[in-house]
Amino acid sequence: MLRLLIVDDEPLERRAIRYLLAKARPQYVVVGEGRDGGEAVDLGREVRPDVVLLDIKMPVMDGLAAGRALRRLLPEVRMVFLTAYDEFAYAQEAVALGASRYLLKPVAGEELISVLDSLAQEIEEERRVKEETRKWRAALEEMLPLIRLGFVLDLVSGHISREEVKARADFLGLPSLPRLAVVIAFDNLPPSPAPEKEGERQFLKKRVFHIIEEGVSSWPGALVVPGFRDEFLLLLPFEPGGRARLREAVTRLGEELCARVRELTPVTVTVGIGRPVDDPALLATSYAEAAAAVEYRLLYGGDQVIHADDVAAFPRSGRAMSSPAGEELALAVRLGDGERARRCLAQIIAETVVGKEVRPPLFKVKFLELLSVAGRAALEAGAEAEDVAAVVLRAGQEIVALDSLAEAENKIGARLQRLVEQVVHARQRRDTGLIERAVAYINQNYHRDLSLDEVARHVYLSPCYFSRLFKQVRGENFIDYLTRMRMEEAKKLLLTTDYSVNEIASRVGYRDARYFGQVFKKQEGCTPTAFRKTGGSYGEAELDG
Repeated sequence: MLRLLIVDDEPLERRAIRYLLAKARPQYVVVGEGRDGGEAVDLGREVRPDVVLLDIKMPVMDGLAAGRALRRLLPEVRMVFLTAYDEFAYAQEAVALGASRYLLKPVAGEELISVLDSLAQEIEEERRVKEETRKWRAALEEMLPLIRLGFVLDLVSGHISREEVKARADFLGLPSLPRLAVVIAFDNLPPSPAPEKEGERQFLKKRVFHIIEEGVSSWPGALVVPGFRDEFLLLLPFEPGGRARLREAVTRLGEELCARVRELTPVTVTVGIGRPVDDPALLATSYAEAAAAVEYRLLYGGDQVIHADDVAAFPRSGRAMSSPAGEELALAVRLGDGERARRCLAQIIAETVVGKEVRPPLFKVKFLELLSVAGRAALEAGAEAEDVAAVVLRAGQEIVALDSLAEAENKIGARLQRLVEQVVHARQRRDTGLIERAVAYINQNYHRDLSLDEVARHVYLSPCYFSRLFKQVRGENFIDYLTRMRMEEAKKLLLTTDYSVNEIASRVGYRDARYFGQVFKKQEGCTPTAFRKTGGSYGEAELDG
């Protein structure tokens, strides 16, 4: 609908335009009439039209002066100037005011209708674009927490390049890149209760999350998201010259968070702080240190801040597992690559023990640390904490009982393989869950023009990866599954309703009934009409014949 304001000092002109519109375009609504520029401005403020038809030569305030006032008042209004004076100066000033058209009186009815139709189309397209933009922004705003979560998890797992870090930080509007990881873990969160009380537990976790968000709001660029288990991850940026007082500032922040959680909830938290890194792409190291620091609450008690520097057994540069082979082993476990893990184990044993004068207690300590690295990598990859703990404890007992170095590789290798299997199982469980969510979405939306890209977006996967994963989990590709679902519904409708074939095609997601018929015949061996006539027994009839 187009809303028009007509401004002309000649009543006959206004009446003629009204008559023309009523006859040729009744859907265009005249929301007001004015006799001079002053009335045009007053009416424009009141009725806020889409288009103003303005005579230039009028008393009190002419059309050009009114146009300037209306442009300030209604920046998006379309103005069409009408005048009997064929003078270039008028046209030039009208264009400068952003006039949509400049028409000379007497204006032919066809010309005016053509102009208004053109403006109506422009306005409709503009509204459509604005609405799409509004929806896109709303959807993006809704997805921002997930985007932020994905960014943080990629950072702390080390699965992101320097270029990606910068691009995604810019997208999220971060003023500076994060370079330090903090883990905030519950000390005494009640274990998962009966299903009917799980809501209370989740509410408590959400309350603590909001306390943390409020507490870090004054730190520009801070990122806080739920972590891998009952914990929260906090990534902090800092100024290039701010290292000197960084530990003091982060420790103070952690103490404030502990105090606020203790004051406002029935639980407490421990804050583990990693060491800062120069390259944000290396935040996985800072996270591993923060996560290790948090675990020391088992020895020192919770409801406090623990810094990695305070609990490290060795300086960072001298840790037993700081070698490239140690990092490679952790990566192999996270990836679920058993063969790669075995190669890394052999290399680590060769680097740390074989051919060196190492006392048995010391190499046992080194193997225990190796086991800790592998167990943490399995947890980071999603393996269940209880299962990992069982493997690590069993392996620790075996290492302590080792009588010879010859036993080490086989014993530890078997436990590493078990950790790798747990990672693979966790990944399969996660992948199956994602695809089942996708299948549920397909089942709810197959009647629409549904694309692989849309479904992939629904489960936050890239289309390419989603396509491969769908085939791997379901044993058929996306389009085959979608087609099968549509055909099953179409057969049901053919046999149980009086809907026409065209209506059924539309109801199962096909815009083109002819194409629907082709797909149906390819799948079922007969046309939809034949299928209905035979009550679904067309295939048996053909075989009997």
